[in-house]
Amino acid sequence: MEQSPTNNENTERLLTEQKNRLEALEQSFTVLEQRAKKYEAEWSSLYDQNRDLREENHRLQHAYETLRIQKGGFGFKMLLLSGLGGFVTALVLCFIYLKLKPKEPAVAAFRQFQRENMINFELAIGKGQFGEVEQTLEKSLVRPEYDAIEPQIIFMKEMVKATKNRCK
Repeated sequence: MEQSPTNNENTERLLTEQKNRLEALEQSFTVLEQRAKKYEAEWSSLYDQNRDLREENHRLQHAYETLRIQKGGFGFKMLLLSGLGGFVTALVLCFIYLKLKPKEPAVAAFRQFQRENMINFELAIGKGQFGEVEQTLEKSLVRPEYDAIEPQIIFMKEMVKATKNRCK
């Protein structure tokens, strides 16, 4: 008959098995700790890289917005300058045209008549010398340069006669 192992032997064998299991678990735990540290280091580097990329993206977006605003401002300034330049040029050209355009003969003759006679007429009428004004108007009717404004001179002559009759 076989002898059954004693309690001491069983205990020793169990202790040895438990010790071997414990060593295997410790090795597995060490391997898992190393793997966790490796993953943590990798995650940390990826997180830092992601943060750097986000900062660079933000910097690029800010630079783009700044450039877009500057470029838009420049375009608006050029549009404003171009419009103002066109307006001033048109204003100058209109002034030159109005000064240099040929005038109608009646307008030019009436302006000359005004320059020569109107102040004298006002003074003479103010002093009551209607005859002098009528004589000047008669002389003006026979001048060839005033042919274009003959109806206006006749009208002024009638006005002076009406004023003379009213003042008597």
